[in-house]
Amino acid sequence: YYSSLQQILLELGLPETRDRTATPRADLTDPYMTICVLASPDKYLPILLEGGRRCPGHVLLCLSSSWLSKAPSQKHPGLFSLLIHKAVTFGSGGWTNLDTFQPPRRASYFLSSLGDHSMPHEAENGQVLGIITEEDLDCPTCGSPELTRVVEDVLLTRQLVAQRGIKVPPTLAFAFRPNLKSLPPNTQVTVVSAQEKEELQKAMLGAVEEFLHHPDLESCHKVMVQPSGAKWCFRDNVTVHQKSAGEEILQAALGLLPRIQQGESILITASYDSVQLLYQSHPPPHPYRKLDLHIRATVCRSADDQPQLMQVVCWVNRTEAPIRSSPTVLQSLEVTLQDWGFTKQDYLTELQQLLKQWAEAAMQGIMDYQSQLSSEERGGATAQIDFIGVEFALTQHKDRLHPFLLSLTSHHRGIQSTATQLLQPHQRGSTVGPLVQAMCHRAHCSFIADKTILYIGAGNVNKLRVFQSAKKYHIKIILVDCNSSHPAFALVWKTLHHDFSDHTQDESHAHIISKMVRDLNVIVDGCTTFNCDTVILTSLVCKELGLPSDGFEALVTAKKKSNSHRHLGGICHGLQHLPNPSLYAVPCLPVDSEQELEEAMAQVGFPAAVKLEQSSGGMGVKIVENSLQCQQHFKSLKWDLKGTTYHMINKGFKNEPFLMEFISGPRYVVDLIIFQGKLLAAFVSDRGPPGLSYFFNTSHVMPTCLCPEKETQLAIAAYQCCLHCGLKNGVYNLDMKLTETGPKLIEINPRPGGSYLPSWIKTVYGTDIILCTFLIACDVHPHIWTPEPRGYVVGISSPVFQHVQALENPSFPVILKALEENGIINSIKIGDMKNKIDFDFSSFNITSFSPNKDEAFHRLIAASKILDLDSEKHPVKYFLDFIK
Repeated sequence: YYSSLQQILLELGLPETRDRTATPRADLTDPYMTICVLASPDKYLPILLEGGRRCPGHVLLCLSSSWLSKAPSQKHPGLFSLLIHKAVTFGSGGWTNLDTFQPPRRASYFLSSLGDHSMPHEAENGQVLGIITEEDLDCPTCGSPELTRVVEDVLLTRQLVAQRGIKVPPTLAFAFRPNLKSLPPNTQVTVVSAQEKEELQKAMLGAVEEFLHHPDLESCHKVMVQPSGAKWCFRDNVTVHQKSAGEEILQAALGLLPRIQQGESILITASYDSVQLLYQSHPPPHPYRKLDLHIRATVCRSADDQPQLMQVVCWVNRTEAPIRSSPTVLQSLEVTLQDWGFTKQDYLTELQQLLKQWAEAAMQGIMDYQSQLSSEERGGATAQIDFIGVEFALTQHKDRLHPFLLSLTSHHRGIQSTATQLLQPHQRGSTVGPLVQAMCHRAHCSFIADKTILYIGAGNVNKLRVFQSAKKYHIKIILVDCNSSHPAFALVWKTLHHDFSDHTQDESHAHIISKMVRDLNVIVDGCTTFNCDTVILTSLVCKELGLPSDGFEALVTAKKKSNSHRHLGGICHGLQHLPNPSLYAVPCLPVDSEQELEEAMAQVGFPAAVKLEQSSGGMGVKIVENSLQCQQHFKSLKWDLKGTTYHMINKGFKNEPFLMEFISGPRYVVDLIIFQGKLLAAFVSDRGPPGLSYFFNTSHVMPTCLCPEKETQLAIAAYQCCLHCGLKNGVYNLDMKLTETGPKLIEINPRPGGSYLPSWIKTVYGTDIILCTFLIACDVHPHIWTPEPRGYVVGISSPVFQHVQALENPSFPVILKALEENGIINSIKIGDMKNKIDFDFSSFNITSFSPNKDEAFHRLIAASKILDLDSEKHPVKYFLDFIK
């Protein structure tokens, strides 16, 4: 296998493996991420190369089971940890190293092809190490022998996919003592079951003849006879017969009867002629050989448990070739069909969409079936089907192409790629990126389970999803909050009540909270918050408890809006690799008196924006065009701050106004994930025009509609703003504008994006920023990146007055529920309407997701009208057209 790997690397133009076994590796920078692959080097080559690119040094190929051992798990009694003593480590740029590890490296994810690793084996020094099986490991595994038998049971999978509306060849099955879970009957698969083989033999005599005269077989000239079950895979012991040879078909089925065991079956399946080459410009050659076109789609289970198509490849065989003959040269579906004369783009697009829909539906069927199995039936508590192959046949009838789903293949058959995918570096790994991300995600989930995280400040009700996510990941949250009756208290492991509402006393609060935590006598792994008003307090608590966090000074700089701009404006690092951070700041001065206001107006100029240091949702913001307007609003603002007008946004801080230069241009939101100063992922989205008079959010679309260059400009600008303000470990949310002179910072929120953004990012990209926040709080590197978006989420936020008007319709809850249940929209309450009725403040948000941007916009406009969230005062179409 090692020499085979070197041959593969040579043919792909990659460097030869470096042998570093003389010096065992012990300098593991991240011991929590180790993807172990036990297979021949060609079996999962795309995964290894992509894994090396995305997670350099964390994807290990073991060419022999003797390179592994097991040890009793410290985390899960009764299970075993998989230890890696020797492996080929894959890195970026295609570099590989042959390494030994002392101490051995513990696997956090295990992928293997079926082979001799399940047998007792010896280490290279002759010591017996035990049996390597998936069922008793404490790390997530891709599949198991039990799950492989599920995926490759032709009868079971045909029933599962047929009930989802996927077209399969008409099939007659004779099942001997079936042990299948209850599945509803369908017209495409007929099952005759019996407890004794004699009963099946009698049933065959009439059922075969009736099946061969079924109307669905009129255009079919051949049928296949094959066994199906645990030890049979598709194309094993398959015989093909003319449909007219009824007696021959019956004898073939009877001949298999003695060989099948309990739970297995005999299938008789219609075999339609494959689509053939179109000779449009010249007659076919003589003699003419008929060909069979084979299609295989590979589908994975994404990080957010959604079926996701990775690739579709084709190969061609002669019709008379043996059933199990090896595939010929692989190529893409589009190129294959064009070669065969099918050049109409409408046909190609329709077929591609149908194959994608069916392949993902097949994976969903397998996922749903697996969820009903016990740990024993799955082959282990950590076993899960992470990807499958879906094989299709393609026929032609009346100038139309008609696919049939033939069978599913399990993970142990590997992932085949075209030469283009492997030899062109810019495409290498692009197809398996979602699978590698899912592997990393499962490893993250395994690590974070049972960790204890201190959480400061429950926040508004829209933050409840954070605690629900923590519960899903089995994280033990210790929640500290002022309100002992907060609904989040029912969702967490432990609660601590402390009134920290006066944030001018945060140092004192931090000392008290730290003592309360120590009194619990538990080990805390991390501390975090999702609320702007508690980020500084959280940092102080982390310092008291010795937990990782951004520094106090960095958070003070980032949280106070004028501080951020003034700090960035004073930076001049003299480096030319990226723009100077000062370019992203604008003149900005705090104002506490009329004299300071005069000085600020002279320095900032007009037009300008008067804002509050501690406001949110645009409250208190006003654009002023001259000194008179500025003075009038300043006086009004100071008066209001003394009263109750802005009591809901003071949050225990000194909330003084400041004056900043007005920034023109469209507004954008950038969500960043940064670990140890390195940018891991950036998600850019577009915002519509602000609602007046308080500049609340109106419309929003993700991903951005900007060109890639402009999107990168915004992402890098946001990253530099965070980095140079001292934010190096966390998930951050920034408001930016794109002006004629480039990106400009509006403000930094030194915490993850709130309200709907976590769910949006998960829907569009499959990335859970809530999980990333918990990992970083535990000082663990989240192995994530910005993947290709899966579609568009479009949202509209309704101000309180519009929301109240809609609620006056008694049918509003019923209509909203129907729209959500039909997958048209999702909704979220993003603010409490209490005490805000006089403010143009967002309180309700609805969104629509679709792979097609226009469809998402259309759905949202229609839903807004139905729900009475659209009016002349709040014109939804105008807000959406602005960002479309």
